[in-house]
Amino acid sequence: MSLETLFSPYRICPIGAHIDHQGGEVLGRTIKLGTTLEYQPLDSKEIRITSEHFGKAKFVIGTLDKTHWIRYAQAAARVLNPKRGMKAHVTGSLIGSGLSSSASVGLAYLKALADVNDIELSNEQLVHLDFELEHDQLGLQNGLLDPMSIIYGKKNALLFMDTVTGSVFPVIDPPSNDSAWVVAYSGLSRELTKSGFNVRVAECHEAAAFLQKGAWKLGDVPQEIFEAKKFSLPENIRKRADHFFSEVERVHLGRQAWAESDAARFGQLMNQSCASSIRNYKSGSDVLIQLHEIVSSTSGVYGSRFSGGGYGGCVVALAERDLAETACKKIAEKYSAIHPELPSQVFVAETGDGLQ
Repeated sequence: MSLETLFSPYRICPIGAHIDHQGGEVLGRTIKLGTTLEYQPLDSKEIRITSEHFGKAKFVIGTLDKTHWIRYAQAAARVLNPKRGMKAHVTGSLIGSGLSSSASVGLAYLKALADVNDIELSNEQLVHLDFELEHDQLGLQNGLLDPMSIIYGKKNALLFMDTVTGSVFPVIDPPSNDSAWVVAYSGLSRELTKSGFNVRVAECHEAAAFLQKGAWKLGDVPQEIFEAKKFSLPENIRKRADHFFSEVERVHLGRQAWAESDAARFGQLMNQSCASSIRNYKSGSDVLIQLHEIVSSTSGVYGSRFSGGGYGGCVVALAERDLAETACKKIAEKYSAIHPELPSQVFVAETGDGLQ
């Protein structure tokens, strides 16, 4: 087989923070930044990877070192268990920035390994294999938002995704859409397994079990039961549950606002989502909160929220298209004046299709 190339995009989630792992519906879409993987088969069980950021490494299928940068390729090989390996070169920008670079690279490895082994995988299988890769192999208590967004992404649509049934409903961008997506990278990367992410997920499970016997996820609990029992919950897990139920509502309102081309309303919901993430979910570092406040107070920006786990990485915003570039410059100037030591970036993100 000759050298092949695939592109696995990054994703943004404008509304739907921290609820996919609890069975909540979410909104997401893909952008033109992502992981590019060039690969070809090897007639052995060995996988050799070179990276523009990390150098080179090789391993035998079945091994796993969770401390090594090659762990996503190792985990992909373990869940797929192919008969032969490959030689590959991986490139990508803004790694660990909150744009789901981890799911992006994991899906790239899965698809490439399947290709060199003549394994046919459906979109649904790819989604669940990536979940196994991150959840079972690497220990991240994640949901399906990231792989679903990356697999089903459409350039001209916002995705409304049911993380329980796996259903995806594209909400086509209105013809009158005059908005643009802005990404503001704080310059601080993070790794979810080393942040407070898994702790928050455990607290959500605790809230579900407290509210209803036998419930594992908050999505299993009717909202009326939460409303009736919420003040009997310990404060910390009550706040996690409050975030879940209010965020699910914001997702549905956001879907409606997008369909109606109401960018101002959509931006308000993004701000409300971020406020709940800070107040109720207790995510967000001081630096990221500061960046969010700068972004959302900039002229031309409808609203913004943290992207990813919220402990570092990016703020994603919706802005007026004609003012987006100017807004990026203003945000960059304000933030850089406060944190000149950080390698921050602010740019208009073009939307793109899913895994290709």
